[in-house]
Amino acid sequence: MDEPDREDRIIRERKFKIDFDVQFEGIDVDQELKKDSKIINQEIDEALGDFFDPFQEIDKNTIGVIQTDGKVINPPERDIVTEISIEGEKGVNWSIMASMIFIYSVISIQVGNTFEPIIAIILLIFLAGFGFTLGEIWIPREKMKMLGVTWVIISMKVLYGLAIEFRNWNIISVEGLGILLIILVFVNLYLSYRHNHDAIAAQSTLVLLAIGSTTGSILGEEGVAGMIFISTIMIHGLALHRKSGNLASLGIAASNFWIGMHAITDGFKIGELVILQLNSPLLLFLLLMSITGLNASMAAKFAKEENWFSNAFKISGLGKPGLWGVSISLGMIGAFLSIAANKEDLGYALGMVTFLCAAFGGSYLKVRGVETTRIVKPIIIFLPFLIILLIFGTEITNKLYFDEYDFFTIFGSILTGFILLRDQNSVSDRVLWIGSILILIILISLVPTDSSDSGGDGGILLLILLSLLHIGTAILALKRTSPALAGVTVLSPWLWIIIEKITEEMINTLFIVKNSSNWSNSLEIEIYPLGFYLAVSLVLMAIVNIKLGKTNVNLASKFLGLTEISATIRDSEILQLWSIGLWLPMISIIILCQLGGFNSLTLLFIITLLILIHIISEITNHRVGKIYNLLMIITASIGILQWEHGLDEFFIIIMLISILPIIFKDVHEQIHTEIGVMSMPLLIFIGRGDINNTLDSSEILPNLEISWIAIICVFTLIGIYLKKVETIEKILKSTLASLFLIMSLIGLTWQTTPIIPKYLSIILFILVSIWLVARGELRSELKTISLKKQRIELANIHTSKTMKNIIIENDNVIGKYDPLIASLKEKRLKNIEMGEAKNLEQLYISDINHRPIIIIIMLGIVFIFASINGLILGPNALIFLMVGLFASILVGIARYRAKSQEIDLLHILGIEIPIAMAIFGMVIVHNISHIGPLSSNTEMFDISILAVIIMLLVTISILYQDNLIDRIPVAIDWFIIPLVINRIIGSLMNESLPFPFTINPFNEIEDKDTFLQWGFPWILIEFLLIMTIICDFWIVNKRRDRVINSSRSNRGVRNLGIVILSFGPAGILAAIITIRQGLFSKQTTTTGIGILSIILAIYAFGAWSDDILKIAPNLTLILGLVLLATLSMTSKFKKERWSMVLAIDSHIFIIIGLMTTGLFNEIYFTVIMILVSTTIWIVGIIQVRKILRIWGLIDLILVILFSLILVTEILDQINILICLTMVAIELGVIGWLGISNQKELLKD
Repeated sequence: MDEPDREDRIIRERKFKIDFDVQFEGIDVDQELKKDSKIINQEIDEALGDFFDPFQEIDKNTIGVIQTDGKVINPPERDIVTEISIEGEKGVNWSIMASMIFIYSVISIQVGNTFEPIIAIILLIFLAGFGFTLGEIWIPREKMKMLGVTWVIISMKVLYGLAIEFRNWNIISVEGLGILLIILVFVNLYLSYRHNHDAIAAQSTLVLLAIGSTTGSILGEEGVAGMIFISTIMIHGLALHRKSGNLASLGIAASNFWIGMHAITDGFKIGELVILQLNSPLLLFLLLMSITGLNASMAAKFAKEENWFSNAFKISGLGKPGLWGVSISLGMIGAFLSIAANKEDLGYALGMVTFLCAAFGGSYLKVRGVETTRIVKPIIIFLPFLIILLIFGTEITNKLYFDEYDFFTIFGSILTGFILLRDQNSVSDRVLWIGSILILIILISLVPTDSSDSGGDGGILLLILLSLLHIGTAILALKRTSPALAGVTVLSPWLWIIIEKITEEMINTLFIVKNSSNWSNSLEIEIYPLGFYLAVSLVLMAIVNIKLGKTNVNLASKFLGLTEISATIRDSEILQLWSIGLWLPMISIIILCQLGGFNSLTLLFIITLLILIHIISEITNHRVGKIYNLLMIITASIGILQWEHGLDEFFIIIMLISILPIIFKDVHEQIHTEIGVMSMPLLIFIGRGDINNTLDSSEILPNLEISWIAIICVFTLIGIYLKKVETIEKILKSTLASLFLIMSLIGLTWQTTPIIPKYLSIILFILVSIWLVARGELRSELKTISLKKQRIELANIHTSKTMKNIIIENDNVIGKYDPLIASLKEKRLKNIEMGEAKNLEQLYISDINHRPIIIIIMLGIVFIFASINGLILGPNALIFLMVGLFASILVGIARYRAKSQEIDLLHILGIEIPIAMAIFGMVIVHNISHIGPLSSNTEMFDISILAVIIMLLVTISILYQDNLIDRIPVAIDWFIIPLVINRIIGSLMNESLPFPFTINPFNEIEDKDTFLQWGFPWILIEFLLIMTIICDFWIVNKRRDRVINSSRSNRGVRNLGIVILSFGPAGILAAIITIRQGLFSKQTTTTGIGILSIILAIYAFGAWSDDILKIAPNLTLILGLVLLATLSMTSKFKKERWSMVLAIDSHIFIIIGLMTTGLFNEIYFTVIMILVSTTIWIVGIIQVRKILRIWGLIDLILVILFSLILVTEILDQINILICLTMVAIELGVIGWLGISNQKELLKD
């Protein structure tokens, strides 16, 4: 077929797929669903812009919103996967260019520190000239413009660094340095105008602030403040002249941060940069107020302009906030530094907050369309009075209780409130919920919370203010029907506590590590005020959720590319307000209990209140969410709290209270979940031992006998279940859950003193087990027999009516389509254990399986008792053999019964469930028996028994089977994989079994007993492994002879398992056959695993051959470098499909080689791994493969981190220069290739 025809075919197929659509117009959609999808006029906030808002309301016309019926009315041009891919690629290029600027700046410093001045000057001037040259070449090209700008910025930074080095070398004086920096600033501005790019001018603004601070320090604090003010005016003037939103936003953020740095630090000096602390309160207050006014006006003027910060948020996937929002947010960070520096004076700090709110609030109203004169007029009238109050406040307030800053705060708050409340309709919900969070942060930061022992109020004032804040957001949420404010009301009381407590513990831990006293700024909140605050929050949550709880905090609305994930998140409703209102408080309660935030009384009160709110809401149909999720969250939370803090009898009662209303409301097929979770508090009491963290005030609670409490609760639940069991169709799961609950009850009662509960629990178990198990087995058998008879009758009827039209052996002669036949045929094709149906009757019973419940239960009981015996008494080969033979007999009986009834047993992963259970039961017994104190990892005779029993069981699985070609590979997998799991788990669990690749079967074999306990098991397993390899090889050839597809994807993994189990010979044989099969079938993954297996097999040989072990490390490293070189040539020889496997293997070999050769702590580690990163990244760009590009980036990040940790001489001047140079070269090459091929990369 020629190329045009091929393209036409592809286009036709693609068009067919695009045009295909299923119309649902005729289907009646539930009116309730339509109500939930009402059209909402979304409010656009130009000031804040567009960013991810978890509280955004549902609007069916919004781009990307998924409807409740699964349809997308207005799909986006790009789903989130495509958007992340495209924007992420751009983000990586931006990150590379930013990293280049940083790396080359550090290189310029390092060059100055490493070489003699004359050599350093030549190198730095050459580097600057090289950058300017690339800028002149690339900036005129649109595609390469940003890379050219990056090199110009690098060159200017090199020149700035060179000027500072001139001062360090004493070539120029301090005054000369200032003049030279000013000259370079003008050169910088010239280049920015020449190339017409704000990024070049940006660094000059920061240099201006630095020069201002240093120059002003000569004149003292007044000089610093004046120079910062002048520098800010110059920065904003430059932004106005260039009409640049970029420079405006940068000036707003940088100026406030610069003032905050002067306020919060004690002053410092970096080289010739001098930062002088602003100690004068009035000077700092007036400076920050003046700069804030300038910044607010600039933010309002450039509110709709493009800027770097907004684009950075967009690239990171967080939306695109407006210039006003992002620049004010960054400016507030710097302002908060000044506030934090003066938090001890509450009036002073609140005064700063007041003028910040006034300035930025007025600026916000201007952006929202309010007239400037309406905003500015009251400020102009009152501002002189406020300034006079500040300047002459000491004389005015000398004899008053409040100082001038308190009065400023009071009058300023009145002015700010008047301005904002007068035009409150112009304020969006988004600003209100963000503002409420900011107020919460400010209150937490500023309101003092000393303990009552030290004369404080124990946090009562703070909690009252926060409660009022939450009440206010709740009222606004109900008044404005705002899901955003509802979400803040539900989330904020719990989130801030978690964040604060975790932060406090981290800082205290750091202080302890540094041998310092505890952090003095932590919140001292006492238990009972906190309990009252949390109770108020729960009540508010209930009120808000009952009114607005159906508002979905939907994170899945744009997840159109990840359909499975989006459906799971949406359908689970885990991010819905009701659900968040359960799991978030539970997490907070657990954390607070660990950190001393509760006593027993407040814990039980809050947890009971929380559960009752959700249970009552569920009963009254106000709650939105699945019952299963509700129970799982409650169960997990109670389990954690009970394990840590005790209170067993109370948590048993609380669990019953959580379950009973749900059972009374509706008896359903999932009732086993409710019964099963009731076992959790009983099991925790049985297995916990000592309580880790006992809470205070336990003596206040009544002393209840836990055995009687458990008896009453379990009898109540079982009685209700037995009364309602007749209404449940499938009782197997609920039966097992009931028996398990009663067994847990027996275990609990026999650990307590009272006698009567012990016998009552045993009597209950006997009666309930006989009744339920017999009833369940009878139901199962009758149902299976009845279904089989129905299918056979249906097949006979179908055969008699359509014998002439249907021939099973030939699908081309079907006269009538039968969906049942089609589905059953498809089932047989998908299941490897099913062959082709011989007749219609066999086809009709394809999905009928027998579940031997009694045998499975007996196997479970046998394995449980064998595990307990092995744990206590250690490995016993005779008992282990008897257990294995008994399990094999039970499996044989199950197979015989199924064969006699001509019904297949239920399968799992290609093998019958009883056989699978027997295999893994033996593995579990073997592992547990080797954990105990009486076990030894040198007495391995029982592992040979395990291998023989598993071989016997998998042999039983293929007896009397027709499709042996498909069955035998499955049997081989079930022989190898359980042994691998057994070996790995055993080696990791206290090294109860020898680690792979460490076996020497011929070590210290002195007599017959030693050989039986050590040498014989490994030789026997090796023999069995070789037999499986030969058998698998025979299967491959048989498949090829019969022209059957033999490209099984698990063959490489299977043979890797053989290598892990082998001590050498079988591993080498498996590796060779794996490589042969991978090359023959063109399976890259299989070949890659085979190559990896060779090295692993060599290390296995090395365990009993020192000569082989000596050459293995160097061989591994050399092979890894060869594979890396081969990877670099895949594009040239058109072998791109081998790139991934070569990348994986080269990584593994090089890392193992560096570790085993001892080079991991030398500079060679860094050099080689940077070379690996560069190769992977370049191949990813050339082959347009995103995964390789991401991999190369991760490699670079990790090699930097691990080099700093592992390489002992990484900070040596020469070594660090070498590393930085290699990283700089890599980033330069990657940046060049990435920008050059960006159009192609964005399509990937």
